[in-house]
Amino acid sequence: MIKLNGKQYECPSKIPMDLVDDKWKFLILWNLSTKPLRISELSEKISDTSQRTLSRKLKALEEVSLVQRVVFPEVPPKVEYSLTIHGERLLEIFTIMAKWGEQYAKDMDAIIE
Repeated sequence: MIKLNGKQYECPSKIPMDLVDDKWKFLILWNLSTKPLRISELSEKISDTSQRTLSRKLKALEEVSLVQRVVFPEVPPKVEYSLTIHGERLLEIFTIMAKWGEQYAKDMDAIIE
């Protein structure tokens, strides 16, 4: 048994599922995998959500140490988000999931463009 952040886990695989518990967090992490981004850049890449939602999800990811927020001292203020070491390690799992998804799609005769 693992006790973490006031929760008990019988299985350690439940921890990443709790931390990335919706599609927006997953998409944020996936988009931050290549380089740090500003919220406006994330908003362009994840166009089917609002900046308010992105802001809330980024804050939640920041609170669990998957994303870090860097504020540059300039006018107007520049804020970038990037992955922490924990976020980078989580991407290894996402990469495996992406490979599985691609193979599954091929096996199910999906149209892949």
